[in-house]
Amino acid sequence: MKTNRNRRHGAIIIVTMLVVFTLASIVLVLCGTMRVESMSSANLSSTLQAASIERGAEQYVIALLTEEKTTLSTLTDNDFAQVPVGDGYFWIIRPNYGDANLPYVGLTEENAKLNINTATYESLMRLPNMTDDVATAIVSWRGGTATGSSSGADDSYYSSLSDPYQPKKGAFETVEELLLVQGMSRQLLYGDGSPDPLGQQSNIGTGAAGGQPGADLVNVHGIYDFLTVNSTEAAGTGQKVNISDRNSRTALQTLLENKLTDKSRAAAIMTQLGRDTYNDVFDFYFGVKMTSDEFGKIYDSITATATNTVTPARPPTGGATAAAAPVKGLININTAPRDVLFCIPGLESSDVDSLISARQGTAAGATNIAWIVDVLDQKKCHGLASKITGKSSQYSADIVAVSGDGRSFKRVRIVVDASSTSPQIVYRRDLSDRSWPMNPQILTLLRSGQGMVSLTGTRMSGGMTR
Repeated sequence: MKTNRNRRHGAIIIVTMLVVFTLASIVLVLCGTMRVESMSSANLSSTLQAASIERGAEQYVIALLTEEKTTLSTLTDNDFAQVPVGDGYFWIIRPNYGDANLPYVGLTEENAKLNINTATYESLMRLPNMTDDVATAIVSWRGGTATGSSSGADDSYYSSLSDPYQPKKGAFETVEELLLVQGMSRQLLYGDGSPDPLGQQSNIGTGAAGGQPGADLVNVHGIYDFLTVNSTEAAGTGQKVNISDRNSRTALQTLLENKLTDKSRAAAIMTQLGRDTYNDVFDFYFGVKMTSDEFGKIYDSITATATNTVTPARPPTGGATAAAAPVKGLININTAPRDVLFCIPGLESSDVDSLISARQGTAAGATNIAWIVDVLDQKKCHGLASKITGKSSQYSADIVAVSGDGRSFKRVRIVVDASSTSPQIVYRRDLSDRSWPMNPQILTLLRSGQGMVSLTGTRMSGGMTR
């Protein structure tokens, strides 16, 4: 009897141990499941927070272009870097052009890029690493003919592909559409995928315009940041005096008298003009021997292009004037990077260097481009008026938003058309799949709970090391 009783006690202990182990296993499994659920919930919360911050940044950009468009140049890095929203932050980063004189955060003027819908074969060939075949194919894709090309467009190439399609024969809708063009590679467009972190000055030098010393920067980033399809100068609110029209002489003299401090200069300029007419505003400047200061005062009020001639109910005294019309593809000579300026036909590398050096002395946010007459001679200036501008109406913003705990980020690029009183987003692309583009130390600090404080104990400028 005693032996049976001991056996029962042993069985009870074994069963009890099995139950305890089973319950412990269930508890461990439940704890693991709850831990995963907790982490998943936290990640989802961080993802939603980052997305909300990014949407807020888009509205921030629209508000800036609505209320402070004329004073954008007065904004500082603090207005675009490490902007707090709730517990998180956002940055508006700019492309790395390898130029220390250009800001590394802020909005980017689309007019500071080359418009692939209006660029000539010659302009395209001036892009770094561009080849004759690709430039020809780009022009052909638009339905044009590449004058000066040594090779012809081969439209049969597209139909011979394993997944064939026809060339568009129309305007590009996005820069990314270039990947459909014969010969265009992802490396040429986007680079080799090993860029320095954005949001800080690069250690890679750009070299001279159009030269090979800057090839490293282009190999890393590609030519994407030099290109656009959204550069259109908005129509002006007033009429411009057409200097190519003899009937506008009275209007021209009135303009000179109103703009120039010395009224006698108006008469002297009109005398110098004589019976001559000019089809280029820069030729007009050199022909009538104006000073650059005088030319700067009237530049925005004259034109040599007789487009959209206005015929009002009561014709203006002294002859017809021409209304300013929207023009696509003009390059903002005040803000364009070196490699984009080099795309302007007729300019050499030395000319671009001189322009960049001279524009550093112009007032921030200046829209006047009359200063170039002090840099380039008449031959270089001839025809430039139809290729350049000092204004921008479309802006791109590369927004990077991060949650307060550093678990999630959102990167979106938008293009905003600010040509009207109500700026509108005309392009939006999610770039979050390209991984975190800035200094990884930022995420490390946020995830560790230290906030936006550098390892030295001082607040990071714009959340970035310099």
